[in-house]
Amino acid sequence: MSKQNLYFIPKVKNLRRGAGFLNISSIESIYIPLDNSYHRETASYLQKRILSITGIKIPIIAGTKSGVCIELLFDGDAAKNSERYSLEVSADGVALKGTGTEGVFRAGATFIQLILNCPSSLPYLEINDEPDFAVRGFYHDVTRGRVPTLDTLKHLADILSFYKINHFQLYIEHTFAFKAIPELHAGKDPLSADDILELDRYCRDRYIDLVPSLSTFGHLYELLRLPRFEHLNELDIKASQTPRSLWDRMAHYTLDVSNDESFYLVKGMIEEYLPLFSSPYFNICCDETFDLGTGKNAERAQKEGTGRLYVDFVKKIMSVVRRHGKKPMLWGDIVLKHPELISELAGDDTIFLNWEYTPEVTCLPIKTFKDAGVNQYVCPGVNGWSRFAADVNRGSTNILKMVRFGRDAGALGVLNTDWGDCGQVNLLSTSFHSLAFGAALSWNSNDGDDKSEFDKRFSFLQWGLEDGRLGEILRELGELSAYHFGNLYAWVTDKQCLWFKEDDIKAADPIDLGRRMNRALEFVKELKSLSTQVTGSICGKAEFDEYLWSAEATAWLLSVQLFKKRYEYNQKFDEPLIPPDNIIKDGYKLTGQFKHLWRLRNRESELRDAADTFLSVISRIEKRNDSCMI
Repeated sequence: MSKQNLYFIPKVKNLRRGAGFLNISSIESIYIPLDNSYHRETASYLQKRILSITGIKIPIIAGTKSGVCIELLFDGDAAKNSERYSLEVSADGVALKGTGTEGVFRAGATFIQLILNCPSSLPYLEINDEPDFAVRGFYHDVTRGRVPTLDTLKHLADILSFYKINHFQLYIEHTFAFKAIPELHAGKDPLSADDILELDRYCRDRYIDLVPSLSTFGHLYELLRLPRFEHLNELDIKASQTPRSLWDRMAHYTLDVSNDESFYLVKGMIEEYLPLFSSPYFNICCDETFDLGTGKNAERAQKEGTGRLYVDFVKKIMSVVRRHGKKPMLWGDIVLKHPELISELAGDDTIFLNWEYTPEVTCLPIKTFKDAGVNQYVCPGVNGWSRFAADVNRGSTNILKMVRFGRDAGALGVLNTDWGDCGQVNLLSTSFHSLAFGAALSWNSNDGDDKSEFDKRFSFLQWGLEDGRLGEILRELGELSAYHFGNLYAWVTDKQCLWFKEDDIKAADPIDLGRRMNRALEFVKELKSLSTQVTGSICGKAEFDEYLWSAEATAWLLSVQLFKKRYEYNQKFDEPLIPPDNIIKDGYKLTGQFKHLWRLRNRESELRDAADTFLSVISRIEKRNDSCMI
């Protein structure tokens, strides 16, 4: 018997159920009319997914239709919305109809989710659906820690297509193998040209636009630390001789706009990277140019204004992209500080990526671009970076607000971001909930108000879990510790920066920290139990283990905070502590597990940075523990 409640992500807009059922075993073929041969990839995709869920391999045929079949058809005017589709299940079989090839594929994605709901007997029904946003994207950092294997990136593309995401970007600073700058990626396990070409084809087959994204102005830490290029840094320093710092990588290293070499360096990188992509777009980034006008260009900035320096250099970068027939994208944070200059970067082809990641976000930045009459995507965030467990509630609130602000302002798209600040300890599975939530709202912006109901859909479709308990755990787990990995890094390196939060540790209530630690340990037990029930069609137990690690690491992090209050800051309280020897032992265990989980889906890349930080924390605790025992 089929499920009474049908779960879909995104939630379909129009569904009418009939009286009757179609047994999947009675379906004889996946049928492609001869004049619709471009549906072959979709047919092959359906065949593989149906086989993985039901164990039934349905043959693909073309030519003469006969018997009960899954039929792939065009229906309507593709000029109106190429992703509009309908799905009908009846005694005659299944009809997947789209106004364009993309629409047929989206119908197929809904059909796969229907089979997950009803793996043996499909209810008669009719679905009519179309997206609110033409562009529904996911942005993934492959620079600040983890460089995924090609198989992992393909797997991620499969998840994106499952949730009807059609736009995918990878953030690159130094993790592409530029032939002209071989020393840039030395020891970084970069993506190669062959990797990009293969991933581009794979995404294209799933109607996902793989868009190149390259840092071309700020955030050029590794590039400007090379002896060959350190003279192009806005700051007049010998960067190649400075100690490595994950904070400096976030906060500094902007190009000197007055040196023509800066432009030609970026131009060469763009021209090597751009031809690998079939996308009509190119994201030049140009965000967070923190140092601009503070060093070599201080005098120019005083006379001309920092905004003028910024806009003039960005226009030169955009001209390179346009010269190669691509449409430029850029992050909107800098030009928002100089709204009078927005028009100079605007154009019919320019897209401003308007990001804001806090739950307190307002509509004002989005309104600024709307009032300027320019194209924009709204860019919320999953709120998982530098965290062992993503702050799902924080991310959900931010995504919900940004999507609806964007809808009301006529934004062209949604680009949900997943960053890797401070070594990218945020394992990929911890982003899946917010990834799916962003996909749900960018297709159907009226979805998402009932978080509990969404949690049930996510738990079932992603992991095959029958209730929404997993979602409840992820929401609470992500809120247990505001203190995160970047704060640990600042502590052990004594880096006086935004990440240095030791005053927060001193002020924290030990009773509350103890309660949170115990709560995390309860979640460890629950997640272990849930892991035995995982039957998801797109993710399996090995990926679910990342949740288990996140809970164990969160409990450990809270025990470290209590240890620091007692032994680092000599605060007296009655709250029982985890014995220091146990904290040390658990730290080594978690570090080993982290390395294992990292290597399952990623290249070695910058694993050492994250692991060394864990070991430095453990060493600090060992030394403090030894001194207390003397």
